[in-house]
Amino acid sequence: MITTASDQDVRASVPLPPGSFGVAEGWGMLHRAAGDVYRPSTPEGVLAVLRLARESRLSVVPRGSGYSYGDTALNAENIILDTTRLNRILDWNPETGIIRLEPGATVEQLWRYTLEDGWWPPVVPGAMHPTLGGCLATNVHGKNNWKAGTILDHILAAEMVTAGGEHISLSRENNPELLGATVGGVGMLGVFTSLTLRLERISSGLLNVREEAVRSLDEMFASFRSHSPRADYLIGWIDGFATGHDLGRGLVQIATHVHDDPEPGRTLSARAQLLPDTVLGIIPRSRLWLAMKPVVNDVGMRAVNRLRYAAGSKRAGRMTRVPHVQFHFFHDFVPGWKRAWQPGGILQYQVFVPRENAPAVFRAILEEPPAHGFTPYLAVFKLHRADASLLRYSVDGYSLSLDFHATERHYAGLQRTLTGLTTDVVLPAGGRFYLAKDSLLDRPTARRMLGDDAVDRFLELKRQLDPDEVLQSNLYRRALRAPR
Repeated sequence: MITTASDQDVRASVPLPPGSFGVAEGWGMLHRAAGDVYRPSTPEGVLAVLRLARESRLSVVPRGSGYSYGDTALNAENIILDTTRLNRILDWNPETGIIRLEPGATVEQLWRYTLEDGWWPPVVPGAMHPTLGGCLATNVHGKNNWKAGTILDHILAAEMVTAGGEHISLSRENNPELLGATVGGVGMLGVFTSLTLRLERISSGLLNVREEAVRSLDEMFASFRSHSPRADYLIGWIDGFATGHDLGRGLVQIATHVHDDPEPGRTLSARAQLLPDTVLGIIPRSRLWLAMKPVVNDVGMRAVNRLRYAAGSKRAGRMTRVPHVQFHFFHDFVPGWKRAWQPGGILQYQVFVPRENAPAVFRAILEEPPAHGFTPYLAVFKLHRADASLLRYSVDGYSLSLDFHATERHYAGLQRTLTGLTTDVVLPAGGRFYLAKDSLLDRPTARRMLGDDAVDRFLELKRQLDPDEVLQSNLYRRALRAPR
């Protein structure tokens, strides 16, 4: 979210107006930064903002919808280039499933535009409001990562402008190395002005979804091994309060595409995908977060996790048909749900660990924080394959993400506990972290994770494309920038 006094469009053909002073916030609500916000609506406007930054000796961070948890798209006391007005669909071929659009178009715009033609985005995050430019900059993955890879695997081409105003075309044939460095490069090598994506053909707007209860962490791994050869999507939920023999107990959702839909014309419509705006026809869904607020504490969330496991165990094995949107976009189920976590916010700790080391590492990160008084309120388990981006985070293995309620009183202790796990447990096991969700890595730790070769090559490309470091962010200065 960005709060501003007014909106400004920036065009290269007219003198630049003063920027709107704004305060940007990370999605986890723990990181904020003030700066001048510009919202260009054309590629020429993007160039004008970059030129202004060079002339003013300020830095710029590109920002989409602001769905990165930490400081990825924050740039304290400098310029924020808000891309959300660059949101046009530029070209669409319903025969081939190839679409070209601007970076400010959202995942929601994309699926709404293509669904009725029988196409679905090949990789989607857990919310539908992120921009496609943001998805590229953070190289998003979905619940099918072990099969489909990250969004980099489906990008055919992209156009970007550098901090110096140079236009560069990227594709698998033209500048493939730079494509792999820019996708996942958190906006530090250039600003996307368009992208071309190949979508996935589907014959129904529904998925076959079955839920399975598992009694332990070992059973969670076994379930994923069993279902991954045939499933199209897999996601695991873990009760973060379970201990002892129950450690890692949870539920696994196994989803496959529907190929025998008797009403594809209906299910492939946007209306069939969305939840109603009210619950029981009375309560606005947008107000449900207020009902959540009283239980966002250790006592309440222990009960919620216990009830979730019990309810899932009771219906385990039943097959239901669920719309794509309702299955994929968990974070949109209750609009504004994260406000229930205030005061404070969400610190997500997500680790990606090679399959041979994942059981021991996951056991440690489920046991250690609660031993220090920090229990995750939400824990999510996924299966992955290694990605091809230069600053890659994914591995041939598994990920576990833990959502902690971080308050001012407890934040320092939680940070120390998780930093200790990072250096002593996760990194020695070959684990990695996702920059879009990170708020803990410093330069030495990030270099240890990514490797000297990858960091050195990224910084060399940065020197070639942006020698004056016009493109910066709080994350870049914290974890990636070369010591000065």
